[in-house]
Amino acid sequence: MPNNNTLIAVSAFSGLAGALLTQALSGLFSFINDRRKHRNDIENQYRTKKIEIAESYYFVTGETMAILRKNINYRRNRNNARSESSLKFLSEEIKKVDANLQKLNEENWKHNLISLYFDVRLSYKEIITANTRTHLIFLQNLDLADQLLNSTEENEEELYGRYNQSIFDLCAQYEAIYELLSRDMSGVKQELQRSFQRN
Repeated sequence: MPNNNTLIAVSAFSGLAGALLTQALSGLFSFINDRRKHRNDIENQYRTKKIEIAESYYFVTGETMAILRKNINYRRNRNNARSESSLKFLSEEIKKVDANLQKLNEENWKHNLISLYFDVRLSYKEIITANTRTHLIFLQNLDLADQLLNSTEENEEELYGRYNQSIFDLCAQYEAIYELLSRDMSGVKQELQRSFQRN
């Protein structure tokens, strides 16, 4: 039969083991809970930033698409027989539209971060390529317009044909960019909606 001292020692050891086990489990649960909270905080920060970038992208892309559509309509309308005053008005409107597009792209740096958070088809490299092509067509269009002003009757018809083709090419380039932007906007919207359905 165990003596009293052994019984007290076993009880004390059991109490100490229980306290140590409780402390260890409490520490483990606290560590796991802290890790979960930290992970949730990071995910929430990421989601918040993603939403901010998507909203900025959506705004800038929507405005860009509206400007491109306006630009296309003005340029196609310019192709019709017009008086000098209506041509002057259309030229001024096109300049305003181009200036608005330039300002929009320069001022909204968040728009450029979209590929960090979303899979968009119109990458930065493709934007530069598209802009370079657009500028080349635009410059060709301006050159042909100047040549038309100084043309003789002999080459006027040929220049008008080239000028009209240049307008057509520019509008087709704007349309292609418009379609890519439209697809990217749709993709960003769908990805955002999926991310909210998962959580």
